[in-house]
Amino acid sequence: MINRRIFALSISALPLSPPSFAQGVYPQRPITLVVPFSAGSVVDAQARVIARVLSDRLGQPIVIDNRVGVSGSIGAEYVARAAPDGYTLLIGTQGTQGTNSALYKTIRYDPVKDFVAIHGLTGNANVLVANPARKFTNVAEVVEFGKKQPGKLNFGSGGNGTSGHLCLELLQTRTGARFTHIPYKASSAALVDLMAGNVDVMFDFVQTSAPHIRTGKINALAVTSASRIAVLPNVPTMAEAGFAGVEALSWGGLFAPANTPAAIVKRLSDEMNQVMISPVVKAALDSAASFTIGMPHEAFQAYVASEAGKWTEVIRKSGASLE
Repeated sequence: MINRRIFALSISALPLSPPSFAQGVYPQRPITLVVPFSAGSVVDAQARVIARVLSDRLGQPIVIDNRVGVSGSIGAEYVARAAPDGYTLLIGTQGTQGTNSALYKTIRYDPVKDFVAIHGLTGNANVLVANPARKFTNVAEVVEFGKKQPGKLNFGSGGNGTSGHLCLELLQTRTGARFTHIPYKASSAALVDLMAGNVDVMFDFVQTSAPHIRTGKINALAVTSASRIAVLPNVPTMAEAGFAGVEALSWGGLFAPANTPAAIVKRLSDEMNQVMISPVVKAALDSAASFTIGMPHEAFQAYVASEAGKWTEVIRKSGASLE
């Protein structure tokens, strides 16, 4: 017959059950990665490669959830309102975390306060290109023209609020030069008109302009990245051209809702350090002429806050709006 007193004491002395220990182990189930752009887009394609490598490292499936709308803000807001448990993450961009809150009055999230910036992922630079008939050989000549004859130079872009448009606004804000903005429905259409001479200058992604620069159809004046781009090694940066304040990237990064536990953020940031140097990811980025942003959590958090502040100021001064 069992002594009830001894049995009770033995039960109270037992260690905590395995499930109690398991509560501190992350992750224990599949993770949802929200991509706020359509399936098949550049952001989506790169996110899927990154997710596949990260999934292998975490030992859990990562499910891509494309939530599209308002230049990515629909997906970003969804993640901002999600439980801060590490199981709903976001591929945020310069738009969702840097410019949309200034361009759209209806944005209902704070791009800095409502998120934890876990790790920088990818970057793409713009290049300032001109029609050869304009005979511009450097950025200073474009700026000088825009100061002496304000509004006389036509600047094409892929549309209001796009990367090319915002680079133009940044150039005007930093230099005081004034140009006439010609927004198109797509940057490809603006590029065609640039080559035809219907617009004079534009900021365009390096990926799409590089082939035409090599053939001499357009002239490259400077890239907007902090360092030179491998596919255009002879093209100076804006800083090298004498305009250090005109630096701009279209970037992407991994985000979680605010108040996500620090241990989870650290785990994800540490894993992403390894993911972004994997041959599979590097090959995918190289094929798209993108590059890695090697920023772990703390550095990336500061970078995002700086970007949001910079673009809010530029957009406010320019009066640009999408509503």
